Amino acid sequence: MPELVVDERGRTSLARVRSHHYDRYMVEEFPDGTLVLTPAVTISAVELAALRDPVVRAAVAAAKSGDPSELRRRPRRRTHDGAKQAD
Repeated sequence: MPELVVDERGRTSLARVRSHHYDRYMVEEFPDGTLVLTPAVTISAVELAALRDPVVRAAVAAAKSGDPSELRRRPRRRTHDGAKQAD
């Protein structure tokens, strides 16, 4: 098991010991000084709101079902000169 050395500011590098390339971790410290790092994924407040919304979840589930009749095309946008813009 490799040993990590902490510098005078309490920093160290995980490069020598990690096998995955996660860039965020949750850290739990135990009374004996043990640190447990758990890979974490951070999402925005907007993403969290969408995940909590049953209408959005149902729409995602319908889109994933592969039934194209449930999908709608967005109208084409017009450019400033009035021409239709391709999607």
